[in-house]
Amino acid sequence: MPWNDQSNGNGPWGQKPGGDGKNPWGSGPGGGGEPPDVDEILRTLQQRLGRLFGFGGGSGLGGKGKGLGGLGLGVIAVVVLGAWFASSGIYKVNADEQGVVLRFGAYNRTELPGFHLKLPTPLETVLKPKVARVHQENIGFRASGNGRAAADIPHESLMLTGDENIVDIDFSVIWQIKNARDFLFNLDDPVGAVKAVSESAMREVVGKNKLQPIITRGREIVEQDARDLIQKSLDEYGAGVIITQVQLQKADPPARVIEAFRDVVNAGQDAQTKINQATAYANDVIPKARGDAAKLIQEAMGYRDSLIAEAAGEAARFNLIHREYKKAPQVTRQRMYLETMERVLQNTDKIILGKDAGKQVVPYLPLNRNRTSAEGGR
Repeated sequence: MPWNDQSNGNGPWGQKPGGDGKNPWGSGPGGGGEPPDVDEILRTLQQRLGRLFGFGGGSGLGGKGKGLGGLGLGVIAVVVLGAWFASSGIYKVNADEQGVVLRFGAYNRTELPGFHLKLPTPLETVLKPKVARVHQENIGFRASGNGRAAADIPHESLMLTGDENIVDIDFSVIWQIKNARDFLFNLDDPVGAVKAVSESAMREVVGKNKLQPIITRGREIVEQDARDLIQKSLDEYGAGVIITQVQLQKADPPARVIEAFRDVVNAGQDAQTKINQATAYANDVIPKARGDAAKLIQEAMGYRDSLIAEAAGEAARFNLIHREYKKAPQVTRQRMYLETMERVLQNTDKIILGKDAGKQVVPYLPLNRNRTSAEGGR
């Protein structure tokens, strides 16, 4: 052993292993002896170090000859300091980290990814939080299962809406570290703060909205408002985190009334379906009715115009006949009489003979043919 005196078999402090029951300082097991000689201990230690590093034994700390000199102590000190610095003075910050350097426990600086130098531990220490890692806080539900009984619902998932209804909400908050220094030193439990602030902000947002939009078409608005409010609150605390997204995993009424609410939602959807059908029917019928009305109006206007034109023509014809009648009344009267009789008698089946028609020769009258022609002409 390097600490033993190989010539006489003594222990590292100069006594034999079996000894007389005294401790290394020269006193008995129970104490009560004289205090150890510090100079003697240092000389013994110097001799043992000299043998270990090959400098030979000396007579004291300041001894000459074979003793451990100042140069040897300097080399040992340099080696020890170099090993100390090499073991704790060089460190690496990974790509997804930031290096927060503490000097005597107080914040000193923040280093980016790569290799860096610092004072050896414990003068300076480094904390390396994962700033690029995406963290997720789940609030209101258990990640181990989807379904749950009413008794298993966490109290944090039950929230009061603006219209005094209760809604069961499960949501997730996605966040990252924005400022490593603030994240490490401004809050005792930044992760717990994110969860607590998220629950409080969601309750505030839900309390400002009614139940129907929350469980149907207003989910995106609730998510956006909650994200903004969470970020604002954490910035006021100086938490050093950024909220990237809030996701509503589930928003339902409590289990005891969920069936009734589903009936209400289904009824609303049915009503909307009926409204859409009625709107489609109206869009189909109204244009047709408008078209038929326009057609009737056009036909009436055409009939009116035709009557007016016909009346105007008859009036013009009458005026022409009246002018001719003034010029030759007898001829015009006779012509008008003949034309009128022609129009009146052209569709009759009677045959009219003058008073002198049958005196000399009996006329041949094809009555059947005339009757047939008259019937066909009706």
